[in-house]
Amino acid sequence: MTPNWQPIEALPLIAGMLDDQLHSLHTQVGNLEQCRHRPWVLDGETVNRLQAVFGEQMDSLPVFREQLARWLELPLDEHQRQEINRLNAVLDQMKAAIERILSLAGNIR
Repeated sequence: MTPNWQPIEALPLIAGMLDDQLHSLHTQVGNLEQCRHRPWVLDGETVNRLQAVFGEQMDSLPVFREQLARWLELPLDEHQRQEINRLNAVLDQMKAAIERILSLAGNIR
């Protein structure tokens, strides 16, 4: 499926979405860290669902990265350029959090 590339005017919307996702990922990491010492609280179906959902989320990161790269090719003002650079760092943090979630889910299994 071909991504629906967004105009630069969508930058605030995409930024809010990525910031919200990062916050949710950090919450999920904290939840799974607590389950690490009590693996019986998550059944196999829940762990499978975690792995599927966060695997899909990991697969979407390159699309967001490409969107940011496309925007960087445009004539941008300084604020837009800084925000895109910040969002690239957010994507790095999201990737690390998703990797941690998938690792924890695998260990809990």
